[in-house]
Amino acid sequence: MDFFAAQAQAHRKSRWLVLWFILAVTSIIALVYLSLAVVLQSTEKTLATLWNGELFFWVCLLVGGGIAAASLYKIWQISRQGGMFIAQQLGGRMVTRDTNDPAEKRLLNVIDEMAIAAGIPAPVAFVLTEESSLNAFAAGLTTRDCVIGVTQGLLKTMNRDELQGVIAHEISHIVNGDSRLNVKLIGVLFGIYVITIVGRGFMRARGRNVGGVILIGLLLCVVGSVGLFFGRLIQAAVSRQREYLADASATQFTRYPAGLSSALRKLQNASSAILHPEAGAASHLFFGESSTSWFKFATHPPLAERIRRLGGILLHQPDKGETFPSASTAAFGENAQPVPILAANPHAAMPILPAALLLESKNAPEEESLTQAQFLLASLPKDLRQKANSIVGATGILGGLLFANQSDIRAQQEKLLPPDALPVAQELYQWFSSRMEGERYQLVPPDARPTEQELYQRLSMQPEEVARYRLVWFDLILPTLREALEAERQQLLVMAKGLIRADGRVSPTEFALYTLLRGALLSPAERRVKRSELRLEQLDKDIADLLALLAYAGHDDMEMVEAAYREAITCSPANVKHPLPAKTGLSLNKISQALAHLALAAPPYRKKLLYACEVVVRHDGKITPVENELLRAIKQSLDCPTPLAYN
Repeated sequence: MDFFAAQAQAHRKSRWLVLWFILAVTSIIALVYLSLAVVLQSTEKTLATLWNGELFFWVCLLVGGGIAAASLYKIWQISRQGGMFIAQQLGGRMVTRDTNDPAEKRLLNVIDEMAIAAGIPAPVAFVLTEESSLNAFAAGLTTRDCVIGVTQGLLKTMNRDELQGVIAHEISHIVNGDSRLNVKLIGVLFGIYVITIVGRGFMRARGRNVGGVILIGLLLCVVGSVGLFFGRLIQAAVSRQREYLADASATQFTRYPAGLSSALRKLQNASSAILHPEAGAASHLFFGESSTSWFKFATHPPLAERIRRLGGILLHQPDKGETFPSASTAAFGENAQPVPILAANPHAAMPILPAALLLESKNAPEEESLTQAQFLLASLPKDLRQKANSIVGATGILGGLLFANQSDIRAQQEKLLPPDALPVAQELYQWFSSRMEGERYQLVPPDARPTEQELYQRLSMQPEEVARYRLVWFDLILPTLREALEAERQQLLVMAKGLIRADGRVSPTEFALYTLLRGALLSPAERRVKRSELRLEQLDKDIADLLALLAYAGHDDMEMVEAAYREAITCSPANVKHPLPAKTGLSLNKISQALAHLALAAPPYRKKLLYACEVVVRHDGKITPVENELLRAIKQSLDCPTPLAYN
């Protein structure tokens, strides 16, 4: 199952969600109407005499309209902030990148590894500090505004392999489109639960006519119990099968089922209940069963069955209190010296996976993706990577990534950077030059560093190496930059534009990096596009501009550009096949706006569009590093994860 197949399955679940919502609202309206009709009817109560068209109209308007309005309001609230709104509602505390807590640092490192391997921006991390149980969740509307939260108990209890399995499970929910569906479900459930919420408010009333107010509140709670029943039923229907898929995808990410299986075993011997009052409506988000209510349907499959599907019967089953060997020591025995996780073999002690598990999840990246991500992260200079955890350091790295090779232009760019960020930018620029020789920057004395001309030649000779590390550095700084205040984020975008336009042109690489930066720093509300702009003729023009950009970036000969564009536009979802747009008309703002329009298209439409993008870049039989960066930016803008891949 590829990404779009998983998204299509999530969309089918969304349609069933609408039907369940209509059924729940209809049942609540019917119960409210019958209750009022019985109370107001003084004559013989028969089905014929209970009918009152005017009463029915007002019940539908007030009850049905109130539920719909509450659901839409909640969804609007969530859409303004994305997954951060859910995490804060659950009492979460954001883990900043400059944290000194070892457990939190380990959490951020694991999230970085998994995000780079999956090809998505690293989600913001949250910790539910008041929860001692073992649980985790992912929430967000797109891959750009998702968060991953873990309880304090899970953070302190799980070892690295187990934590990696849990995070891979949550990353899988993001990649498979489950987080978007689950967040929408929270909005729907809020509308269904609103009657119970109002009823509880009445029952807590004080003052005159307390008895009557409490009676009204009691009646509303009774009616609301119908909504509670349907809400739990909807949660169970939507989430159970998606948990199996996320488990299978997580195993494909890590290639070490024992880590996730061990985490699930710990859940069997500990509580996963979330005590926060808002947790009921979000119980379908969590890694394990979180509801403490007696009135519930299971939102997750049985833990024993999840372990069995992970090949648990093939693994060592520990007694209570015993732990699994870690991935870094399993291949070398109990008495071996621990091996750093980034240098460990991810295939160590990996059991044979059941055929059903492999068939169930084919959408995860190649098994080498995580290994490649770990290797790339391990090869970065430790001190410079540490600086990426602060706003100042991340700003400097952003500047270094956008520095021009010509010294006169770079001198102008340096004036645009904050003074405290400039040394970091220069250090990164020099690191790239030393990387071309395969040397560690720390080992190169200042007097032996390459000259300007030598540096330019090296950067031109090995673009694959530069592009590979450029994307890794960019992925590392995006979570840090997202922590900046809104005004600071706007200043960063202005600074990036100035750095890009310093030489009077916008290269495809600069466009790709700016697109990724803009998508990460703008809030969901700021990225929102007016629905009135989504006309078919506008989408056709957007497709033409996007394919033309790729054609110009990958081919120097105009005949090749024309041929690649014609081949791609023919298999694109555009209804009108526009001629090749002029290169001078492809501005940064125009392409960014085109991507914003196309991101709102349905999954089948976007799938066909991305196929056309692949056609245009593969027209000459190869994908250059510049084309790869552009594809990465386009796919991420269209909310399609792209694992690390170079060919």
